[in-house]
Amino acid sequence: MNEFELIEQIFFQLQADNTLAACSKKGIEKGIGDDAAVTALPAGSRLVSCIDTLVQGRHFSADWAQVQKLAFAIGYKAVAVNVSDLAAMGATPHSILLAVALPERLANKEWLTEFAKGLFHACQLFGVTLIGGDTTRNNTLVLSISAQGLLAAGTPAVYRSGAQVGDKVYVSGTLGDASYVLQHLDSAQGIELAHRLHMPTPRVSLGIALAKIGSTAMIDISDGLYQDLGHICQQSNVSMRLNLEQLPTSSPLLAVDLPERLLCQLTGGDDYELAFTLPAGVEPPIGNTSVSCIGEVIAAGEVDSNDTGSPNTTSINTVVSQHPFMFYRGQAVTPSQPSPFTTWPSLTGYQHFTG
Repeated sequence: MNEFELIEQIFFQLQADNTLAACSKKGIEKGIGDDAAVTALPAGSRLVSCIDTLVQGRHFSADWAQVQKLAFAIGYKAVAVNVSDLAAMGATPHSILLAVALPERLANKEWLTEFAKGLFHACQLFGVTLIGGDTTRNNTLVLSISAQGLLAAGTPAVYRSGAQVGDKVYVSGTLGDASYVLQHLDSAQGIELAHRLHMPTPRVSLGIALAKIGSTAMIDISDGLYQDLGHICQQSNVSMRLNLEQLPTSSPLLAVDLPERLLCQLTGGDDYELAFTLPAGVEPPIGNTSVSCIGEVIAAGEVDSNDTGSPNTTSINTVVSQHPFMFYRGQAVTPSQPSPFTTWPSLTGYQHFTG
C-alpha cells in the first residue's frame, strides 16, 4: 500500500465514522471521492470562504520529534484557525477542503491516523465536514485548508470596516497565553498553558451571536491584538483608545512580570480570540465565553499624546494615525513615556514574510 492509498483508507474510514449523517443535513451532494465536491446551499444564504496555510518551521515546530508528538494537535489546529476566520465574519461553519504536502517520514499509519483524528475531532466540535482535498510530496509538512461557512438570510456579515466613533472595543477569552508558551515551553506556566497554543478554541457561537445583535466590526486575533485592531482602525478610518490594564489575563499569566505579559498580549498572536466593536448602548451577548471591554473607538487622526486620548484638533502634541493608542491607568503610553514598559516596544505582531 503506497502513501496515497494509506491516506485514502484512513480518511475514508474516519470520515464514515464521523460525518456521513451530517452530509445530507448540510446539503452536501458529493464529498470526498470525486474531482470536486457538490453542495446545495439553503435558499437566501450566502457563502463565506477563507483559506489558511500552516508551514512547518513557521507556524509550528520544525523539530521532527515535535511534529511526531503533536500529530493530533496539528490536525486539530489546521481546522480551528480557519473556523476562527469564519467566526470573525459571524458565519456558521459548514465544510472544509484539505491540501497536504507530506514528507516521506510522516507517510505512515501511526502519524496519519493521529493527524486525521485531530482534524476530525475539530470538525465534530465546530460542525464542519471534510468534502475533498489533495495530497503531494514535500520535504517539510505544509497544510492548506479552505473553509466554507454560511450566513443565513437576513444575517449581516461583520466586516473590519464598520467601527464607529463611540463604539466600545471588546475581546473574548484571555490574551497572550499562546505567545508565552512559544517562548517558555518548559516553564510551569508554559506547560499549564500549552493547550492554548496547540488546541485553540475558535469562538463560533460568540461570532454568530455578535452578527445578530449588530457588531460593527470584528476580527480574529491571529497575529497579535495591536496589529489586528490596527486592521479595524485602518479599514474603518478610526483610531482606538486601548486600556492596557483591562486586557483579560489568565491566572497562570498573571504571575509573569507585567512588561513581558503585556507584550505577549499585544503582539504574540495565536490567541484565536475575537476582537470586536459594539455601539455603546449594546451589551455583548451572555454565554460560555468571557468578554472584556478593553477600550473605545475614537476619531481618526488627532489624539492628545499627553495623557487623555481624547480627540483634540488644536493641541500641538497631537499625532495623526489610524491605530490603537495605548493607555495604562489613565496615562498615555508613548515612546517618550513608555511606562509600564521600560523602553518603547515593537508592536508589529506576527510577520508571515520575514526572516
